[in-house]
Amino acid sequence: MSSGVDHRRFSESLSAYALGALPEEEGARMREHLSGCRECRAELEWLRASVDALPASVPQIEPPPELKTRLMALVDSEAELLRAAGEAADRPQRAEQPRRRAGLFGLRPSVVLVTACAAAVLAGGFYLSFTGAGGTGGPVNVRAQVHGPARTVHARAILQLRGSRAELVVRRLPLPPANHIDELWVQRGSAAPVPAGTFIVGTGSVAVTRRVRPGDHVLVTVEPGRGSSAPTSTPFVVAKA
Repeated sequence: MSSGVDHRRFSESLSAYALGALPEEEGARMREHLSGCRECRAELEWLRASVDALPASVPQIEPPPELKTRLMALVDSEAELLRAAGEAADRPQRAEQPRRRAGLFGLRPSVVLVTACAAAVLAGGFYLSFTGAGGTGGPVNVRAQVHGPARTVHARAILQLRGSRAELVVRRLPLPPANHIDELWVQRGSAAPVPAGTFIVGTGSVAVTRRVRPGDHVLVTVEPGRGSSAPTSTPFVVAKA
């Protein structure tokens, strides 16, 4: 049985594993851990659903020929720097300094990120989405908090942000009762929530019809009829952009 520290390291590296970005040896150890860890298996299933949805969520473009060369050069340079610096490369100079958060088996997050990007390009999965005027990058995923009865059935939700546009991806969400509907809201600061769409979806994705800015809260409530102009129930899904 893995220790708490080992379990945390495996959990932190599930995203890289879902992308196929872990080296073979680390991947084998991850598979061994997954065979005995129900929590990590459930998390991996959730992550794979998001990975599978990624190609359809953003427009595909043909990557420039030199991109693969540049990415692999970054990976090689990171590895060379780590070898040259030795084992103490990531150790803090002072005891009171905060420790850098390492990924599985001591890999620095920057190495895992670059390796994951390189793996996506090598697999032919290069995707691009526009997040602002002239800016590019993939969607930012924010885990939403699920409350009430929905939590007891292991419902999950992720808020996908692309600039000021947002989409709520849900899994195993209980359907509202008859003559009711789930309603999205966007709340900015202490202002009253404003309607941002209605839906009846157990597993799938729903567009947030209002612009979402950093710090805004995206909420979901159960409302009667075709929806309300103001929430009439306590939000059971809450995500902060």
